Amino acid sequence: MSLFSTLQTGASGLGVSGQTLGVIGDNIANLNTVGFKRNRANFADALPQDVSGVGGPSQLGRGATSVAIGGQFTQGALSTSGNALDLALSGAGWFQVNDGNQSFYTRDGSFGLDSEGYVVTQTGYRVQGYNADAGILSPSLNDLQITETPVPPQATSTVTLEMVLNSEDINTIDYSALTLDGTATTLTEASDAADFQTSFTVYDSLGRSHEVVVNFERDAADPNLWSYSAVIDAGETDVAGGVAGSAFEIGAGTLAFDTDGNLTTNTYAATGGWTWPGATAWDPVFEFGLDTAGVATDGSVTNNGSSSTVTALAQDGYAMGDLTSISVDAEGIVRGQYSNGQEQALGQVGVAQFDADGGLDRLGLNLYAATAASGDPAVGVAGTGGRGSMVGFSLERSNVDLENEFVDLIQAQRTYQANAGVIRTADETLQELVNLV
Repeated sequence: MSLFSTLQTGASGLGVSGQTLGVIGDNIANLNTVGFKRNRANFADALPQDVSGVGGPSQLGRGATSVAIGGQFTQGALSTSGNALDLALSGAGWFQVNDGNQSFYTRDGSFGLDSEGYVVTQTGYRVQGYNADAGILSPSLNDLQITETPVPPQATSTVTLEMVLNSEDINTIDYSALTLDGTATTLTEASDAADFQTSFTVYDSLGRSHEVVVNFERDAADPNLWSYSAVIDAGETDVAGGVAGSAFEIGAGTLAFDTDGNLTTNTYAATGGWTWPGATAWDPVFEFGLDTAGVATDGSVTNNGSSSTVTALAQDGYAMGDLTSISVDAEGIVRGQYSNGQEQALGQVGVAQFDADGGLDRLGLNLYAATAASGDPAVGVAGTGGRGSMVGFSLERSNVDLENEFVDLIQAQRTYQANAGVIRTADETLQELVNLV
């Protein structure tokens, strides 16, 4: 090898060392960039030169050359935030975003809402996902939009009771003698006459709340037979002559138990011809464990020696509710929490997956583009098909390890200095050669 070739070999070493310094500098500069994936410079030896010697032909190296600068797509640490739409992927996958013309991919989940309710990146690109209509998710991928439309009211249709009736609970007032047409007996008088009573709130079709009282009366001759009467305030109804505070019976029935205290028969008849003003007719189903046909239902009413008590009560109605907060679960479903206690799916964030992440084209602004080397994106739901789970109120930090970068930086610097020494030595030798002429 000539001294001039030695200069070229040293220069190649300077080139790859300088490139390494540039890559490390870029990694350190993006230490706090959300979702950043560090890069690594990869090199190989240059095509060697064939030389002849006493021992026969051989090869002499000619330095190093750059092969590629590849991204290292390892998981970054997750940090919490106070924004529900700050999202992180724990595992494989990418968020897909769109600028209106082209799709891009990012691990930066710093999202928010624009003026139209679209979920967008910090640069205004729209996040892709599955929109929802009345809590039902669409199967089509689109710009993800979160609507703040209130949840409409739902009338109570079913009341479920789990309770114990004490077979010895009985008073001397004859409940059947009361007038429950909304004109005479008050709600308090009706409750005082009952052997046991419970009350709960229900909702009409307009979302207005009303109090329903169910009074239970044990048969004086048969401790395994009970009657029940559901009453409301007549002043809230359209009942002719109804007096506020008076009891209006909306339905009544009987409950029969076997000698073990298990419910065997449930009869019920509703009182028709009334409504809450402006609302649709209301005829609820009371679930006590058996329906009127003797078929098992939810709820449970037993008759035994324990104190009469209600252990659980549920009804399925609610008033209109305004959106108060949102959250994102592990599957990427954006759920809305409403002022009426309801929760509803508002959409779902899509997750893209590639055959080869290393083939993605880095574009800046935390964005990547698909290429032939990466393959086409397969977009689906977080937690499926090898995709990572989604974490709300969190962001993925850069996967740059500062300590390792400084070690690599020192090594690259020493390599640069060593190659500079090779060039300096070759130059000094050439100078000696020139001086001999």
